[in-house]
Amino acid sequence: MKELVSVLIPILNPDINPTEERLLHHCLETLHKYPLIFITFEGADLSIVKEHNEDIDVIYFPKKYFQSRDHLASLFLMEDFYDRFNWCEFLLIHELNSWVVRDELYYWCKQGYDYLKAPPYFASLESAPDTIIKRLSGLTTEEKILFGKGYTDNGLYLCRIERMTKTLQNKRKEAYQYRHETHLQHADSVFWDLEANRFWPQLRKPTNIVRNHFAKNVQQIGNSDALPFALTGISRSNIKELSYFKTMPEAD
Repeated sequence: MKELVSVLIPILNPDINPTEERLLHHCLETLHKYPLIFITFEGADLSIVKEHNEDIDVIYFPKKYFQSRDHLASLFLMEDFYDRFNWCEFLLIHELNSWVVRDELYYWCKQGYDYLKAPPYFASLESAPDTIIKRLSGLTTEEKILFGKGYTDNGLYLCRIERMTKTLQNKRKEAYQYRHETHLQHADSVFWDLEANRFWPQLRKPTNIVRNHFAKNVQQIGNSDALPFALTGISRSNIKELSYFKTMPEAD
């Protein structure tokens, strides 16, 4: 019988900073009842990670995918990646720029969606590309680049492995193009958001209202707002200014 869900924590640079270490510790505490697996490259020194949990499970992939976040995006657009985890039904990808507010993971796995991720965040409406009409006709390269920037530090998504694999099989040409688009940041998020369901619904995805209940950029959270399952958009440069964290102990 398959596991329902496993939590994957990518480690690009094993020398994680204090903010990432704080996010890691919180993840290990909040999601401790699920299988937690680290993915990184062979030979990576995970001594800082092991200070929080000595008995960690690690799966290694080629080092080329961990040179930067954009290289990691290529890994997330490969069938072989999802095939490595075919012993579970769902994956929660949890990069160290996100914070699970409360454990609702079982609930979200049971909602019938194949792919859940916070919507892209743009500091102003003027900087947000109009993608509603162009989801069918297709975006220009420049529009894709602009759209991709909305996913900066948005590194948390829940996906059904079987449907992700099937979508990549049906969209092999498009996935190849996205993996090799050198000017596009967060190519994986742009692909899953704009390309996967173009012309035909490959994935069951929720409305933006539901997406905002699943996860939301922390910059959009006010003191009186109802909190989602998770917050994204957290970095060393902004954590001290975020209202959510101002009432909590210092990160650094």
